[in-house]
Amino acid sequence: MTYRFLDHTADCGAELEAPTLGELFAAAAAAFTDTVTVRDGVAAAEERRFELTAGRLDDLLLAWLEELLYAFEVEGLLVREAEVEVEEGGAGPQAGEEAVHRLRAVVRGEPYDPDRHAVKVLVKGVTYHALEVTRRAGGGWYGRVIFDI
Repeated sequence: MTYRFLDHTADCGAELEAPTLGELFAAAAAAFTDTVTVRDGVAAAEERRFELTAGRLDDLLLAWLEELLYAFEVEGLLVREAEVEVEEGGAGPQAGEEAVHRLRAVVRGEPYDPDRHAVKVLVKGVTYHALEVTRRAGGGWYGRVIFDI
C-alpha cells in the first residue's frame, strides 16, 4: 500500500495505490493522518471500529475519510494504522438499484496531544473534486482524494 501527496492549489491531495481495496482504504487513512501530523509519532494505543456503506466506491472512500475527520475533530483521534475490509456490492435485487459496498475497519491510534503531535495543516473537509477509486487493468487499485485545508 502506498500513497503520495499531490501538488494542489489551496488544498492537499493524495494518490493511493494498493493491491487490494481494503489496503487502498487503509492507505487513505494513513494519508489523512500524515496530512494532519507526522503519523510515525502516533502510537497504536487505542482501538476503534467503523462500519459504513455506500452505493459507489468513491462515495465509500469519501464517507470513510469523513468519519476519520469527525473522529479527529470531536475525539482528537489520530490513526496510526488501519485494517480495512471492503466488500464490493453487486447490483441490487431490483432493476436499476445501486450496489451497496460495505466497509469494516479497525483503527489503532491515540488522542491528539499538542505536546507530541505537531499539526502540519488542519483538514476542513474531504471533497468530491477529482475523487476516484478504480481497479487497475493489470490488477490492484488506484485512488485519489483531495482534502480541503
